[in-house]
Amino acid sequence: CERPPICNGRAMPRPMPRPMPRFVFALLPLLACLPRAAQDAEAQNAQKKFAGTWEAKFKDTVICTIRVRASEAISGETADCSINVDENGDLKEPDSTDRPDKPSPMLHPKVHGDTLTFEEKDGDDLLKFEMKVVGDGQAELRILDAPVPVKPIHFAKK
Repeated sequence: CERPPICNGRAMPRPMPRPMPRFVFALLPLLACLPRAAQDAEAQNAQKKFAGTWEAKFKDTVICTIRVRASEAISGETADCSINVDENGDLKEPDSTDRPDKPSPMLHPKVHGDTLTFEEKDGDDLLKFEMKVVGDGQAELRILDAPVPVKPIHFAKK
């Protein structure tokens, strides 16, 4: 229980709390927006890392192209991908007849820092991918649920 201060045997009146200036109330909504604006800027910067055309090559031949668009929401597609691996998960010579007719859109693309995750339809299957920026204009693609182990595939930004 808090007692009021006493001066010469009499209780002193408590000072009245000062009212908050009106401009503080006006600033509160603006201050609440700052974290959201910082998050939006951070997300856009992360998306810009991926924006553009990325190519994977095997013996100087392009075996896969990934095009990423960064606008309000990140989107993209894969094109002309013919990724073949041996039993160790290393890239091997692609079959010339293995190229798809049209690009495949990225499904559910999400950026988390230096990593872009997305899915792609492959017939009735849904493949999951993870693309990680590993240097300036350099990235590695992992196929997360491949039926055989696949080592990371190196991509360079065009």
